Amino acid sequence: MQTLEEKSGAGRYLISCVNPDKLNEFISTGYEDPSLQLIDTVGPIGLPHTAVYEMSHAKAAQLKQLFSTVGELKIEADQSLSMFEKQ
Repeated sequence: MQTLEEKSGAGRYLISCVNPDKLNEFISTGYEDPSLQLIDTVGPIGLPHTAVYEMSHAKAAQLKQLFSTVGELKIEADQSLSMFEKQ
């Protein structure tokens, strides 16, 4: 059975970087792309190490390709956390 995210063609993705300046740069320029919706950031104020975005799966694939050539930023699907393992 497909999840709502799979049906809609969009989901939440984590974009991370060891260098907070690079991530801040991406966050500030990401606002220029209406297909990216910043949900939250993780890390100290002004020095985040991870940003949570809502975007289409196609956009995430495009960013993954771009990031693989640049090398510093990484993108991955956001996974729900649970105290209990699914069986």
